[in-house]
Amino acid sequence: MEINTANQSHADHEYSSACLSCEEKSCTIAALRKQIKALQSDIIIQKKLSSTISNNFRCENVFKSDKSVRFYTGIPSVASFNAMFLIIKPKVQTLRYWKGPKHFTCNILKNKISNKRGPKQKLSAKEEMTMVLMKLRLGLLNQDLADRFGVSQSHVSCIFNTWIKVLSKFLISLVFNPTKDIVQENLPPTFRNKTYSSVRHIIDCSEVYLETPHNLEMQSQTWSDYKHHHTGKFLLSINPSGLINFVSKCWGGRTSDKYITNHCGFLDILEPLDTVMADRGFQIRDELTLHQSYLLVPPGRRGACQMSNQEVKKTKQIANRRIYIEQAIRRVKCFRILKHELPITLVPHLDDIVQICCGICNLYPPLPRYEDNNK
Repeated sequence: MEINTANQSHADHEYSSACLSCEEKSCTIAALRKQIKALQSDIIIQKKLSSTISNNFRCENVFKSDKSVRFYTGIPSVASFNAMFLIIKPKVQTLRYWKGPKHFTCNILKNKISNKRGPKQKLSAKEEMTMVLMKLRLGLLNQDLADRFGVSQSHVSCIFNTWIKVLSKFLISLVFNPTKDIVQENLPPTFRNKTYSSVRHIIDCSEVYLETPHNLEMQSQTWSDYKHHHTGKFLLSINPSGLINFVSKCWGGRTSDKYITNHCGFLDILEPLDTVMADRGFQIRDELTLHQSYLLVPPGRRGACQMSNQEVKKTKQIANRRIYIEQAIRRVKCFRILKHELPITLVPHLDDIVQICCGICNLYPPLPRYEDNNK
């Protein structure tokens, strides 16, 4: 009786009959699963393709020739790049990467943290150095660099903020003031005369466009009436052979050339009987006299009477020799990050950026010389 009742109960319910709505849903799920698999395979292919492109870019394109290295990094040759990296490499092994103020750790915790296992480094030290120099030389955005090197934007920012200090500390050592004997031995022909043989410094100020600051006080400090824009200004000095022998920290665009010269430390490197060649705007004769040095500027003043033939000739002579400081500034501005408007986030690094660019410029041969027809 119990068995018959069970069979009857099973016969009353048709579990074997399929539900049409369930069949439609199962078909939809199957189609979606196929679509997911196809998308996943596309992602894998794109990752392999992007990694192949980035690897080819880093290893082959940048270091295939001296011309390529100059274009991408500003370094004059592959040999110069490798030599510079070999000097920096030992310091990189103990490098602490910048993670922002929230990730700051004290020295007591440093050793404990360094012993813990972490994610594998995505880029080699040479690739990171190349990335930073490419940002300076080409003025690339972080998103562009992230796509080229196959990393995230935040990782690019971390690398840049870390390496900019390392490169600045190393390359600023290439900006030095040679002794008088060395300067005299390497004087160009146009300076080998009684009037200009004592010239040891040719100075001028240059400005870098800045993004408009949000702070009103910073806006007033960085506004340049000359450029009609917010700028940062620095003083550059070269010797007659074209070597950069001094570069100052950056000041706001409203700061006068005279104030920068008097407060940037340039006067401290002067020696007795040095001659400084400058533009008329540098009214620093009294300050140089206190350091037993001389100021050589073009004769005449704005609004004065017409110059004599002798004054015109002297003006041309000085202008023909001051052209080298303009060439030096132009060479520094070949780093495109200094050519265009600098983002406000990079303003704290402006001193380091300028020092790196000047140090690299001193790796190049002397500036081209021109004959002086107004001797």
